[in-house]
Amino acid sequence: MTKPGIGVRAVVVLLTASVAALSCSDSHGAGGKGGNGGAGGGGASGAGGAGVAGASGSAGASGNGGSAGAGGHASLDGGVDAPVFDGGSDCIAPTGEAPLDTATAGFPAAGLALWLRGDRGVYKTAGNAVCGWADQSGRGAILTPYAGRPSWSATGIAGLPAVRSTAAGEGLSVGGVLGIAPTSARTIIAVSQLVSATNRFQACEQGQSGSPGTYIGLDANTFDTAGSREGVYMMNNAYDSALATTTASPRIHVYTISTMTLGTPVLSGIDYRVDGVTQTLTRTSGGLGNGNFEDFSGANYTSVATTSEGIVAEVLIYDRALSVAERSAVEAALKTRYGITLGDASL
Repeated sequence: MTKPGIGVRAVVVLLTASVAALSCSDSHGAGGKGGNGGAGGGGASGAGGAGVAGASGSAGASGNGGSAGAGGHASLDGGVDAPVFDGGSDCIAPTGEAPLDTATAGFPAAGLALWLRGDRGVYKTAGNAVCGWADQSGRGAILTPYAGRPSWSATGIAGLPAVRSTAAGEGLSVGGVLGIAPTSARTIIAVSQLVSATNRFQACEQGQSGSPGTYIGLDANTFDTAGSREGVYMMNNAYDSALATTTASPRIHVYTISTMTLGTPVLSGIDYRVDGVTQTLTRTSGGLGNGNFEDFSGANYTSVATTSEGIVAEVLIYDRALSVAERSAVEAALKTRYGITLGDASL
């Protein structure tokens, strides 16, 4: 099966989606190979096709894509128009948006590799189907649908804009892992809300399409979960927290990975906080891992809002481990923006 790719300005790339065989392992399915995105100004990366779900896993995200081009250009109304890319004849680019600023938002600037926010950079149809979401960090990524298009709502979370996937197979991705080295530290942050307390949902993930478990990310109701638990995933190792999932309100998730050195214990190298509270993690019994970090050099995509129905208002990825003080500052800023009550009263 073929489907239209994402072009760079006047270039249109055709992408071919691959289909993986069903597996009984924790497989996310095989992603298609992405198109080659050009380096022209304002270009978008090529995105790969989605895999089918394994018997107990989730659908794979897109395969390799090309590099995004340069940023947008000034518009007549004083804002900045989004980079031009071919998201389809029905895709409408955002215009006149004021650039986001880390200092104003209350975030550290150093190492910011991806910044998505529901009120910026969303390419969508007249019916609010999302055909692209542009990075606000300045690095130029544009995440595009790897299968079905998720939807955009002006009041998706706490009365603020957000992107919602409504079924398995919907979600957004970009080829590559934002230039972050395989063994590098990183911090993944998301403001998201579950629609189902029992379905698996990955607000943000990086990984290798087609592999049985080479993925890292936020993972509610992770593989072989005890049931209705917030959690994280780390390369064939799935971890439940003791915190029950909820659909009643959004949450701030901060997943800090201080090292990814091959063969070293995962639990000593990760920290997971929800609404300002550090979670105790327990490795689930399933999966192919042994509790140690594995090779991540084949990782080839970054995705948001995948696996099942869920809502994402904001995502940040840093190419380093934020300090405790920096994490607290980010949580406090997001608490204020989205009206979320943090468990740590000092924030």
